[in-house]
Amino acid sequence: MAMAKKSKAMYGISRIDDYIYNTHAWRVSLRRHGKMYVKNFPDIKCGGKRKAQQEAKLYRDELLIKYSPMTRKQFCSIIRRNNKSGISGVYTYSKPYVLKDGTVKEAWYWEANWPNKKHESVSSRFSVKQFGEKRARRMAIQAREQGLSEVEGNFWASQRGETATLAN
Repeated sequence: MAMAKKSKAMYGISRIDDYIYNTHAWRVSLRRHGKMYVKNFPDIKCGGKRKAQQEAKLYRDELLIKYSPMTRKQFCSIIRRNNKSGISGVYTYSKPYVLKDGTVKEAWYWEANWPNKKHESVSSRFSVKQFGEKRARRMAIQAREQGLSEVEGNFWASQRGETATLAN
């Protein structure tokens, strides 16, 4: 079953209709800089479904003004739990290769990864054998910094690549 696409006017707002517990409300749910903001607007307390939705939109809009969305650059700079280099988007890895005699060897690289303006992933790789460990790492860091300098707009988890502002 295909899900209906949510309009921008309903960004961060969902409907709760639980007939078992007789709960009918609009819910505002937004994450801003690692913190969740959740508030329910029950139909019965707000004077009906339409008024509850209007109150939910007003509350959501206040949150959006008070807590701006994370920029794409900020999102790209978050260090993940599995990060071992200490720099977001920069990592080392090995690529195995087989010699003529059947011996398996590994070629080590430092790689930098970032999104481009088309929201595609871009990467640059630097050989440890060719440049040495420190220089290859430094080159990957510089490539990442250069790539991130061109990243613009806000990060929207609800729609990949969305950079426009919300319209009601």
